[in-house]
Amino acid sequence: MEIIAHPRKLERGAFACTAVTIGVFDGVHRGHTEVIRTLAAAKRADALSASILLTFDRHPLAVTHPETAPPLLTTLSEKLYLLGRMDVDYAIVEHFSPKTASIDYRDYIADKLVATLGMKHLVVGYDFRLGRAREGSQERLVEEGRRLGFAVTIVPPMVLQGSVLSSTRIRRDIVERRLDHAARCLGRPANAGIADAAKLLPPGGVYAVEVEERGGVHGGMMNIGIAPTMHADGARHIEIHLFDFDGDLYGELIRVHCRGFIRDEHRFGSADDLRAQLMHDRQTAYTMLEKKH
Repeated sequence: MEIIAHPRKLERGAFACTAVTIGVFDGVHRGHTEVIRTLAAAKRADALSASILLTFDRHPLAVTHPETAPPLLTTLSEKLYLLGRMDVDYAIVEHFSPKTASIDYRDYIADKLVATLGMKHLVVGYDFRLGRAREGSQERLVEEGRRLGFAVTIVPPMVLQGSVLSSTRIRRDIVERRLDHAARCLGRPANAGIADAAKLLPPGGVYAVEVEERGGVHGGMMNIGIAPTMHADGARHIEIHLFDFDGDLYGELIRVHCRGFIRDEHRFGSADDLRAQLMHDRQTAYTMLEKKH
């Protein structure tokens, strides 16, 4: 997958005869995977030259309604990493600004998607809307397709355990510590990281985790919280102990996958009491991780 981070440099006619999908793709969950699978199938069926996924550098609500913008399941770098493992030829990352939010959906389709990206087939999710005030409904997208000569495929919702799979649902699962359910919706373990302040983290507590680094994957346990027994500053800390690793990862980029919730964080009477509890937590984490494999 080739990433194009500055699409404004693309001139009209930069692409020809393409299949395009557009969206936030926060979490790159199983519903998004189905959209991308449908995009690849449309490219093959219509004998098109390329598949293009157009996404944004931030959640649109962070610009249009910042007071209601959700925390992110995946930062931009995480999202591109996950998309890079899928069947997409190009990922275009567009800067979402107030100007972007104000564009009429018809102008966006004609100028950006058709004239510049050469779109012949548009693939979008069931809840997708485009343009100023989300005026570009599915019906209007189909109308524009007839007018400008491109096909439109609407991918139906994916239902999991009786309810529609969505990024909103996964966020709720993580906040309520339903990590197994979040993992089923994502198609992979829930991920924790602090590279971006907008990133959603699970609530405070102790978790069984797997840590992915350049040398491999290691089991361990993680504490999210203020660590009141050991720290007096009241600041939020993320501390990870790995079971089978002897090395130095400070300054390295790692990926932490939450595999299960062990307990809430609380203050202990002494450091000895804390150590005894951590030994118990360690065994609990071992058991949780063994059940996952």
